[in-house]
Amino acid sequence: MQQPRLLTTPQGAISSSGVEAAELAAAAGLFLDDWQRLALDVALGERADGRWAAFEVGLVVSRQNGKGSILEARELAGLFLFGERLILHSAHEFKTAAEAFLRVKSLVDNTDDLRRKVKQIRTSHGDEGIELLDGARLRFVARSRGSGRGFSGDCVILDEAYHLGPQEMGALLPTLSARPNPQVWYTSSAPMSTSTQLHAVRRRALAGGSDRLAYLEWSAPADCDPADPGAWAQANPALGLRVRDEFVRAELDAMPLAEFRRERLGVPDDEAGADRQVISDEAWAALADAGSEWVGVP
Repeated sequence: MQQPRLLTTPQGAISSSGVEAAELAAAAGLFLDDWQRLALDVALGERADGRWAAFEVGLVVSRQNGKGSILEARELAGLFLFGERLILHSAHEFKTAAEAFLRVKSLVDNTDDLRRKVKQIRTSHGDEGIELLDGARLRFVARSRGSGRGFSGDCVILDEAYHLGPQEMGALLPTLSARPNPQVWYTSSAPMSTSTQLHAVRRRALAGGSDRLAYLEWSAPADCDPADPGAWAQANPALGLRVRDEFVRAELDAMPLAEFRRERLGVPDDEAGADRQVISDEAWAALADAGSEWVGVP
């Protein structure tokens, strides 16, 4: 299914740079699926003043569907089209950030028009990044309480957002405060019980009222049948393309059900410490005995 089950669009968008970002990616040999282009269209909506309608972008989709390609297209566009001076791509683990760097590096290396605009590509461990002749930079970092401090970024990518806590947010988000048109992305598979920041973003998306939040989630309903291929399709927009039905069926057999529901069906874990209402207010009220009375002193 190319449309997300949950979609929140920011207010005030009158146009989008998503088409231009997808076209640049295609020129570099990265051809996006319909759902990936949709994510860019929603995330890169622009207001009448030319600024992003969405300050925050939440993108939740099951693993191996192609989320990374959306980030690659966004980062290429930020560097070569949007005039962003610094883009920070962070991940919980360094190996994930390093892999993302290699994919973007390959796209740039294999595209003459892009490569000619590059001043240097840094490949030293912990210093991975791309710098253009005009000074624009794309940096890849592993998250920590201090990563991102001292930088003034135009776009911050928070990949593996299921492992994002308040300390990391405190280190990274203030880097956007002085920029004229900043944007932050949360990209992840479904939240775990400890995914405090991702749960908070999801709650705001479900509640509405966050005018500058774009949120796209490919997931199956919590009460779905895990063996239903229709549920698989809701959570996996690349089902039949990158994700094969037979592999999902094998995962269902091999994985604990709770893990399968979260990792393949996009059903979030209950948030740690959250109150769970097992019996609805209506069901509880229906059990009232209108004829009951206090006996003795209450």
